Order: sequence, then C-alpha cells, then structure tokens
Amino acid sequence: MLPPRVVAGCLLTALFLASCGPTYPKNRLPESVVELCRREYKIEVKAQLAQTTLGAMVVIPGLIDELMRQAAASPGAPSAPILVDGQYAQDRLQFQFLAHGSFTRVPQEPKEDERRSPEEKRSRAMTMLDQVSNALRRVALSTDAPLEFYTLIARDPGPTNLDVIFSGHLNDLKRVQYFDISLGELQRRSRFAVRQQPEVVARQMVAQFLKDLSTQPIGQVLGRYGAPSRDLGALFPKVLALAVELQEGGREWIGGEWHLRQVESNRVLVYVPLSGPRSGRALLFTVQILPDGRGTLFDVDRLEGGALPAKVAPFGPPAQWENSFYLEPLFLPQFLTEQITKRVLAEFQPLVEKNPKSKEPAVGKPATMEDVTRVLVETSAYVLSTYQFKGCESLTVIDVLKGTRWTISAKDLPLYRRRNPPPLRPTQ
Repeated sequence: MLPPRVVAGCLLTALFLASCGPTYPKNRLPESVVELCRREYKIEVKAQLAQTTLGAMVVIPGLIDELMRQAAASPGAPSAPILVDGQYAQDRLQFQFLAHGSFTRVPQEPKEDERRSPEEKRSRAMTMLDQVSNALRRVALSTDAPLEFYTLIARDPGPTNLDVIFSGHLNDLKRVQYFDISLGELQRRSRFAVRQQPEVVARQMVAQFLKDLSTQPIGQVLGRYGAPSRDLGALFPKVLALAVELQEGGREWIGGEWHLRQVESNRVLVYVPLSGPRSGRALLFTVQILPDGRGTLFDVDRLEGGALPAKVAPFGPPAQWENSFYLEPLFLPQFLTEQITKRVLAEFQPLVEKNPKSKEPAVGKPATMEDVTRVLVETSAYVLSTYQFKGCESLTVIDVLKGTRWTISAKDLPLYRRRNPPPLRPTQ
C-alpha cells in the first residue's frame, strides 16, 4: 500500500503552489472546476458539490505506478503494533486502543521543507495531479459559497483499478498560505485513502454472480453473495426467479452495455439490459461494498420496459450515469476524529531491540499503554482547540486489553496542552 506521506505530499504541494484566481459564483462551482481544468490544462474532469464539500474526479493513467515508484524511493517507517478506533456520537468523543508487542515513541526531529524544488522534473501523471489540484483549490478558495472541505478523487484506469482520494479542510489551506502552519502540519491535518474502484468491484461481482447462478444451487450462491445487512429470506424469491430464467434460456439474453453508478459510500447500482426475446427489459442490481472491499448482493429488480423504480429515478437515465460520480460530504466531527487517530498512530513505531552481538544501542525506550493514553488525550486537546470545535462535552479513552477507562471533560481538556499537564487518573 502507498505510504500516506508520499501521496499526501504530492497533492499538498500542488495545492499550496497554486495562485488564487478570481471569485467563482456559488451557483456554478462544479462547472467552474470543469471549465478551469478544460481551459487551462486541457484536462477533462467531473466535479460535484455535496453540502459544504467541493469535489473533483479525474482519470490519470499511470498514477499508481508513479506513486509506487516514489514510495519505493522514500520508504516510510514501519507501523507500530497499535490499533486505534475513534467514534464521535452524542457530543462525546471516544477512542479505544489495543496495543501489543514492543513499541516506542517516534523521535522528534526537525521538519524538512516538504515543498518540491522548481527544477524537479514531473511525470505526466503527477503533472495532471498538480493541475487538477490547482484548479480545485483556486475555485474553493475564491468563492462566496460557504465551503468547508475539498475532495479530489484521482482514478487510475490501469489494471490495479485503484482510486486515490485526498481531502482536507479549506481553512488549513488558507493558514498555510499565510505561513501560519507548515506544509508538514498541513499534511498531518489532511485525509487520504486508497480504495478499489467501487464500480469495478460491483461489475465484477454481478458478472460472477450471474455465471454462478446459472450453474450452481441457489442457496449456495445466495449464501456466498448475499449482503450481510440484507434479509436473505426477502431476497430469495427474486434470486429464484432469476435463476429459473437463466437455466431455461441461458445467459445469451444478458447483453448490451451495462451502466453503473455509485449512489452511497458503500452502494453501487448496476443496470443490465436484456436482449433477444426479453429486449426492452433490464435487471437492476444493488451492490453493497463491504469494508474489506468485497462486493455483495443487496437487491435485484426486474425492470419492465426499462422503467426505473422511484428510489432510482432521481439519478437520471442509466445511459447518463457515467457523467456523474459519488461525492461523500465531509463533516467536522468525523474529520477531526480521523485526524486524531492518524496523528496518534504516527507517534509510535516498533521497538528495535538491541542485538547482543552488536555494540549499537537500542533505538528508543519502550513505550507503555499509559503513553498511548496520554498521546491520545494531548492530541485530542490540540486538534479540538486548533479547529475551535465546541461540540465535544467529554473525551473518553479505553484500553481494550485491560478494560481501563479515562474520561476528561471538555473544560479540563485545555489543561493537557500545557507543558506540564496534570496526571491522568482512570475512571474505571
């Protein structure tokens, strides 16, 4: 997998180096991004606005190969044996952590200037990434719209079928412009992910499902492909009717061009037109993407005359689905929760024990569960204060292994930003 600092560093540099353009009206933000990329860079992109998040999607051939090459040239430190899970609900922030094995704090070293040299030669893939990042930033920072977040989805059409997703808070971009924070700090505040392209996952799942359904027992196929969140009893009659048709008429009537559209963060529609005696009809599959990236069958509808169900009609005709993409709106509580988690994990690394045959000392001293707790509390205090987030009444940290719990009220959190913070006392 791609090291976060490699991917984020490339995008952040592009976002920072762009110059501000004129004001873009709030009623034409997506169109402004598309027109800017087309006019100045000859790049076709899609753009969307989801509540206070402005996003763009661009197809960049060779992107993953280029990022992997850069990752190999600058490998990151190995991850410490620590798992952290954060949740924000009912005005309370809660973190659970599980630590095992030996680990230590990452040494604090002076941060290097992460801005690339102007003489550095850029590949075509990275140049495209820079240019779309520039356009997205220019529009987002030069508008009268009440924007809060930005998202860039860079899609590689190559055999890996991966998306690189980069997003962040617009105020952080403004602060780095005014040298209020460094590029390194901007990177720590930003969010990125690498995922399998949902549409590709859905297409492959439906194709394999139809193949297996025509040759294998229904119960076996349904058990393999049924979504865990779906009532398989309600799904069984639909799958049974489809299986009967497949076994009677074969799969030759499944033809034409399939249309796909992601409609939720974990849900994709697959429209399969039928041919032959069933021409004019279609199958509509709803595929649920699991957290591990697998596609599962949530629903299947038989469409007569091509008419779409009411729940799907708002997305428009299937032939036009590819003109849009799904943009997930970002919200500050979850954004801050993820940032705290990322910062805490970056504070620890595996402990390299001293080799008895070597004269070299061990790297660092062992860290403890209490160290993880303190870093979680101090990092939460810093992040919540930095974004002036007032929606948190208390912070709870739980050591899953021991069952120990610490709870700090919102009014006491600022104390843990001091040079000498108070001791942490478990509440359970």
